[in-house]
Amino acid sequence: MRSSTAFLENHLMPIVTRIGSNRALIVIRNAMCACMALLIIGSTSILLSNIPWEPLAHFMAPAAPIFDTIFNSTTGIMGLLTAASVAYYGALEYKQDIFVTIATSVSLFVLSQYQLVNGNEYQLNIDGLGTSGLISAILIAFVTIKALSLFKQKNITIRMPKGVPDAVSESFTSLLPALFLLAILSLLVVLFHFNINVAVAYLLSPVTYVLNSAPGYALYHMLCALVFFCGINSQVVIGIAMPFLMQNGALNEKAFQTGEQLMFAATNATDAMVWAGGTGATLGLVVLMSFLAKSQYFKKLGRMSLGPGLFNINEPIIFGTPLCFNPLFMLPFILTPGLIAGSTFLLMQHGIIDMPHVANLPWTTPTFIVGFLMTGGSMNTTLWSFMIVVISMLIYFPFFRLADKQLYLKEQQDTLLQDEESN
Repeated sequence: MRSSTAFLENHLMPIVTRIGSNRALIVIRNAMCACMALLIIGSTSILLSNIPWEPLAHFMAPAAPIFDTIFNSTTGIMGLLTAASVAYYGALEYKQDIFVTIATSVSLFVLSQYQLVNGNEYQLNIDGLGTSGLISAILIAFVTIKALSLFKQKNITIRMPKGVPDAVSESFTSLLPALFLLAILSLLVVLFHFNINVAVAYLLSPVTYVLNSAPGYALYHMLCALVFFCGINSQVVIGIAMPFLMQNGALNEKAFQTGEQLMFAATNATDAMVWAGGTGATLGLVVLMSFLAKSQYFKKLGRMSLGPGLFNINEPIIFGTPLCFNPLFMLPFILTPGLIAGSTFLLMQHGIIDMPHVANLPWTTPTFIVGFLMTGGSMNTTLWSFMIVVISMLIYFPFFRLADKQLYLKEQQDTLLQDEESN
């Protein structure tokens, strides 16, 4: 165990730290998080237009067009929002003019979504502004950032005379790179009928395939736990997977809205259910400490952590036990979320529990409620959300019992020593 921990500390941590400090990944992570509030609103609108209780659903039915409009104006333009948000955070990270970068990125993205219709007319693909254009938007935003930076470094720009307002001067500074990018992309779209969404999907199909498989989804959750075990925020891994999870969830919502079959088990909502108590699925361990611990320290720590743990906040248990770099808890901390994620994926894939049609819920939503809300009240998924905590308890139990026994004996020894000293 100690050799494994030393190996992680000496070899894995430097790699993960470098990945976590990568500027491009920081931009993507920040941009995705910035869009999350609007996507939660879009997901909530799907939930409100499909309330699982029939009397209330009948009462709310006249408001369905309102909820559909909200969904189409939030999740339905996810690609457009992403093109703007990545450009914004990219401009901050790479010291570019913010508005110019956003405007150029959005213009390029909209242009990329034009398609040939009826053999002679180009029309904007509205669906491309949403889920199918999400990854394309990220790519286009980064191309925009890099092109603006390169033209500026090479001094390929139009300079305005002194006295011209800064806003006008900066706008003309970006004119040449914007014109270059728009011209290139327009030629690709018009002359070669280039569909960037199809091309990006093809190039990233290996990543999509891995994440949309039971082993891949399990591995993703195990990696999240592994980096957290090393004391590094799991956002390092989540930031890479988040665009794909968001796209999956939005496609599920769109399919549900149009009455089509749901296709994707791996979504942000599923993640929220799998993380029962936070990274490492630690709610089961918290319950064990609260009600079965013999040591006073674990009992107090568990009861103190129970409230936050129900809302997937597990810093008290992570650093209080501690779990980070603790060889005793290494295996359950990494394997538990992997087993739960893989099992959840397989159960959804085979129709034993329902897939989520509400893709984005606040990460602090309790596990039990997530299973209910993301499926519109499906009892089989809701029951599974309770079983997740039971599974977590079973896996953590032998490791908890050993740690609790060691701590209990130490507490007894300390008590005896204090008694002897007092006498």
